[in-house]
Amino acid sequence: MRIPLRLDDLRDKHRETGQAPVPEQEPKRTVLVVEDDTPVSELLVALLQDRGYGAVPAYDGRSAIRLARKLNPDLITLDLALPGADGHKVLESLKADPLTREIPIVVISAFTQILPAGDRKKLAYLLGKPFDVAEVLAVVEATVGNPYV
Repeated sequence: MRIPLRLDDLRDKHRETGQAPVPEQEPKRTVLVVEDDTPVSELLVALLQDRGYGAVPAYDGRSAIRLARKLNPDLITLDLALPGADGHKVLESLKADPLTREIPIVVISAFTQILPAGDRKKLAYLLGKPFDVAEVLAVVEATVGNPYV
């Protein structure tokens, strides 16, 4: 199967069939995508949904913390440069909260070098931007497994 490289590729694929993809079963794994750049967020959400994961976007730090507590996702992808509360504050808050501290977090950011070493130890993975979609999908699957199990 070809991995779409752009959101337009995914849209075109689904436009050809006239409908959105219908998974054989409901996803049991959910990923909270924390990214303030709308095109990047849409790309990540579409990629994850195309692979069968439930994917929910959050566009700022405050909503990321609120949604993490509400949804208890299986994984969080986190950008570091966010409005509201930056990624470092979000990471700190999530790891200090008993409700969210066990959720694996994958940082996907152009600013990976600004993350202190102590914070790096709290992460499942650290990926730089620009990112490789195949690598993102491989990290998600390695971290949380099959979306339907």
